[in-house]
Amino acid sequence: MLFEVAFVFGSRQLKFSAGRRSTPRRTRGVTLMECLVTLAIVAILAALAAPSLSDQLNAVRARGAAHQIYAATQYARSMAQRSGAEVAVCPFSPAGDKTHLCGGAFGGPIAIYEASPRGPQLLRIWHLPEGIIIRNRSGIDPVTGDIRWRADGIGLRNLTLSVCAGAHNWTVVINRLGRPRLAKAGGVCPDTAV
Repeated sequence: MLFEVAFVFGSRQLKFSAGRRSTPRRTRGVTLMECLVTLAIVAILAALAAPSLSDQLNAVRARGAAHQIYAATQYARSMAQRSGAEVAVCPFSPAGDKTHLCGGAFGGPIAIYEASPRGPQLLRIWHLPEGIIIRNRSGIDPVTGDIRWRADGIGLRNLTLSVCAGAHNWTVVINRLGRPRLAKAGGVCPDTAV
């Protein structure tokens, strides 16, 4: 059964049909050669885009980790001023106990704690993105130890943390007054250290 509707507009005629046709239509598919050529083109384009994508991911990782460290240091400094006690940022050690929260070098989770007579009181933990390396400004030595702020917000350590992912570098500079700041490419990554 075939149903057909025709509309005439001036010199144009539009036909719409529905239902089964009495003679089957021959449809043309895609040949194997056309599929292989299309697949080869897609593979070439993907191979060209992969290094650029990897480079962009490293840039985002370095910037994101530096911003997180910057936020952690700002938080620690403001908590020292707010609580009237010494506050520190350090590399978090999950194996630590209540008296030793820190250990190792910066590059993994960061702990912020308040120093008190009862021992360190954990305030917050920051988890940094995977695939980053944190070194000193020259890119040679890992950064260890605590970064501390007195109750008035004055820092007890002048420090530059060079945050690297691939060849991308951001630095978090903490001056003697305890004020952190961010800088792009302010240090050397271990891959590019001379």
